[in-house]
Amino acid sequence: MGRQAHVWGTAVALAASLQLIAALPHNPPGLHPIEPLLEFDQSEHPIRFAVVAQPIVQRDGSVAIPDGPGLGIEIDRAALGRFKAA
Repeated sequence: MGRQAHVWGTAVALAASLQLIAALPHNPPGLHPIEPLLEFDQSEHPIRFAVVAQPIVQRDGSVAIPDGPGLGIEIDRAALGRFKAA
């Protein structure tokens, strides 16, 4: 079996999964020497990228690993307020 990250939720979960993928050994020896894969959900989700300053995008089948502090993303705190439950 290959190593796949299945992510659904906000860009925070996506960023965490990308950091995990970045830490995995790439093309390790063994029975299944393949690169880690990411299932990049593109279904409608009004909050997914609204909570981060810069969206995480997929280009030509690849996703760049965010490289800022922590998970590599900046949380848009104003956006969090818009989605806050009363």
